[in-house]
Amino acid sequence: MHLSFDLYPSYLRDFSESVLPKKEYQLSYAIHAMRNYTYRTEGGKRTGPFPQVRPEGSLVLNCPSITGAGKARRLNAVHTRAWSTWTGQKPSSKQTINASVRYASNQVGSLEEWNLSYKSEPILPVKSYRYNTLGPVKHYGQCSGKSIELSSTKSGNIRTYTANHTVTSLYTLIERLQAGAVQLGKVDYFDDLTMFRPGLEIVSLPQQKMEIQGKLQNLHGYALVGPAILPLYFWQDELDHVLAVIGRNVAYTLTGITS
Repeated sequence: MHLSFDLYPSYLRDFSESVLPKKEYQLSYAIHAMRNYTYRTEGGKRTGPFPQVRPEGSLVLNCPSITGAGKARRLNAVHTRAWSTWTGQKPSSKQTINASVRYASNQVGSLEEWNLSYKSEPILPVKSYRYNTLGPVKHYGQCSGKSIELSSTKSGNIRTYTANHTVTSLYTLIERLQAGAVQLGKVDYFDDLTMFRPGLEIVSLPQQKMEIQGKLQNLHGYALVGPAILPLYFWQDELDHVLAVIGRNVAYTLTGITS
């Protein structure tokens, strides 16, 4: 079994009978994370440490039709994460990204223009300290050739970058994988549409056989690797459904496909 499945295989779901609709559709992902370790007492002895995996949020992508005409595409994303500070503690704050992205209908969904709203809010009412609400903060970005501009309503500054490769993101890469369009090669990457990570590469992963909800399935996948990023592993079933996106301590697992 590939090392990326170490903590998360039990969260995978069977979508082998789910064919994508020919119109706009929605992909829903649950987010689980390993944030700390815990110990257990067994037979009077303290054992561990054991990785602590817990639900941490969700990602919903509203995607255009796979067969839709046109070179430009647009998707909307709602990305929510809830964080806790200590092992066993309830989440202390919640961060939400609402994004609209226009991108190219090419192999990696290269970014053209996007806007997002980011908000952080406290959700734990009683503790020794409390997070303050932040936002909503608006971000706007656009790519024109090799030139990239990113601005924020919080700072008022415009950040500029120079792309050396096609620029992609988590959201558009999932959609392009789902469409069966992704090819291997160098890319530049915008993490959460705000942090520029240049010089990464999409590489193939060895095929895996895995039992998912009682059914043996053949999985194939890709990894996003390179400097300044821990590898991201994208695993797909035989219908190209992106069943999981797995990082070092976080996993996005597909929970629903709806039209």
